[in-house]
Amino acid sequence: MLVGAVVRLWDLGANRLGYDEAFTAMAGRMPLGTMFDYLRANDSHPPLDYLFHLPLARLGASEFVYRLPSVACSIGALALFAWWMRSRGRAGVLATGVFAASAFLVQHGRTARGYAELELIGVAVVVLADAWLRRPRRWHAYALGGLVFAGLLTHVSMFLVGAGLLVLAGTRRDRDAWRWRLAVVAGGAGWAALWGTSFLVQSRGGHSDWIPRTTVIGLFDTVSRLTTDATAFALPVVLAVVLGGVLLVRRDPRTAKVWWSLFGVTVGLAAVGGLVLPLLLDRTLTLVAWAPALALGVVVDAGWARSRTVGVAACVLVLLVLVPPTVSVLTDHSGPTTGLDHLAAVARPGDVAAVRAAGKLPEVEWTVGVRSGQPWRAVTVPGAKNVAGLLVGDVAPTGRVWVLDWDSQLRVARGYARCAPDWHFGRSRVVCLQRAVSHPVTVTPLS
Repeated sequence: MLVGAVVRLWDLGANRLGYDEAFTAMAGRMPLGTMFDYLRANDSHPPLDYLFHLPLARLGASEFVYRLPSVACSIGALALFAWWMRSRGRAGVLATGVFAASAFLVQHGRTARGYAELELIGVAVVVLADAWLRRPRRWHAYALGGLVFAGLLTHVSMFLVGAGLLVLAGTRRDRDAWRWRLAVVAGGAGWAALWGTSFLVQSRGGHSDWIPRTTVIGLFDTVSRLTTDATAFALPVVLAVVLGGVLLVRRDPRTAKVWWSLFGVTVGLAAVGGLVLPLLLDRTLTLVAWAPALALGVVVDAGWARSRTVGVAACVLVLLVLVPPTVSVLTDHSGPTTGLDHLAAVARPGDVAAVRAAGKLPEVEWTVGVRSGQPWRAVTVPGAKNVAGLLVGDVAPTGRVWVLDWDSQLRVARGYARCAPDWHFGRSRVVCLQRAVSHPVTVTPLS
């Protein structure tokens, strides 16, 4: 628990908000009605995470503070998982250790997006399902309906988990089983009433078309990335996860039923659906990212039961797979941080801070606009294709434009001259362009 909390908080504010985080922050600064309209037209996610981060977005909180609610959810998920594992002996300790150090769970638990909330909701769902299967209570159905509703308003992958929850009830016809099924349906109905029509609009927007269709290799990589992003270990990691699910059937049939109903059904539906829809992605499986941790804990414990030497060797192998990617998550400074730091340092009042591609503007708005504390307004940059920017300060334009050019392919029409040497980092650069003051940039609203 301590290790898991430390790695999620470690150097949390070191990196600037990346595109997804900045998109969430800038959307959260809009009036509510405008924000909902904006999400329908420009995003594929429901609004709950945006509302979750909205207060800090409007305050212009630091990167550390802005990410804290997500970290709290991720640490909460770890704490709840540890509590669930508390009576499972060595396997429970090992599983909690994998959950604490998983590069996937750490990375997304430190990011101000909806995935940290999904970590917590996913663990809450499996803990509730396990309790219901062992000893049903009337309140379980009410809690499940709330979790399904919250999950759907965070990410539509809750539909896949909802199918697994229905499979868990099986063919039972007792009152508890019908309450369980009704709770799943009620959570879905609440989502449909609040966001269903907006989802239909989003589904036609093509916002997720970049996700590849399902392949065998892609399926193995996706499942293994729930634990480690070291693709060289994809096959053995997936085989170990499946073996852990099989061993659970012999060791604890009830837990195995929960594991296969939620994780197995979710992955299976994502893989089949991914043949025709942009669906199979590691983040789509965040709600069931607890399952590989449990499976690997069971596998290592089974080896330890045979021989202490085998158990120690298995622990070392797991550490070799887990630790390097997690260390990389904590120590790597993102590309956006490098470019945005330089852009914020060189842009003076009256200058335009711009970016190519224009869709990346939220990163610049947050770092150079909101976090600088200066007045700013969105502007166009005539003669520069696919470039958007903001005018810094409440002063007359200087005619100077600083462009953060992510792929170094900026082409500028006549009317500009270079006003400083290009500043390079990786494949990207920052370009300084001087435009005649008599032809200033034009003020336009953010669309």
